[in-house]
Amino acid sequence: MAPDCHTVTIETPAADAEPGRGQLGSGTPASQPQVAADFAAMFSEHYRRVVRALELSGLDHFSAEDSAQEAFARTLGHWSRVRTGANPAGYVYRTAFRLARRQLRRATSVPLDEAVVTTSGDEAGATVLRLDVEAALRAMPPRRRACAVGCLVLGLSTKEVARALGIAEGTVRKQLEHARAALGADGGSGPGA
Repeated sequence: MAPDCHTVTIETPAADAEPGRGQLGSGTPASQPQVAADFAAMFSEHYRRVVRALELSGLDHFSAEDSAQEAFARTLGHWSRVRTGANPAGYVYRTAFRLARRQLRRATSVPLDEAVVTTSGDEAGATVLRLDVEAALRAMPPRRRACAVGCLVLGLSTKEVARALGIAEGTVRKQLEHARAALGADGGSGPGA
């Protein structure tokens, strides 16, 4: 399978199957295809963004994909509850960031992987800026980096990032203040400048 192709195949139980553990949803079998379609749509919309956010949080491409896939798998296990919540995608991001935090804690160092930067179609100045911003993000402590990626890259509110990371909203704002200062110091043209 090509690296740019990600598909989701969800088998729904037969109409006469007894509802049980590990099945999507808790409604009638007629609602199962809609539940599966909801998850597939959410996966298609957010998978690449979750992987990219994890890469910017310090994981290499393969670890980011692994964590994103694990986060989606865990979300699928709770989908009947998560899909009716206020922010199903937020649940995936929170799970992915928690998995990434565990991986980063276990790692002694995170190598800079220049392969995560795609330069096809970019002009030289934009490429240099992107490299500078990514290097500045990687140099940040993990919590600050996660706050910066959530707010500045993904466009989430401080409240959403706080909820996703399990920290206070004031902590997110303070980390963003430090992140913007670091990004501004690295050339003066970071996202917050």
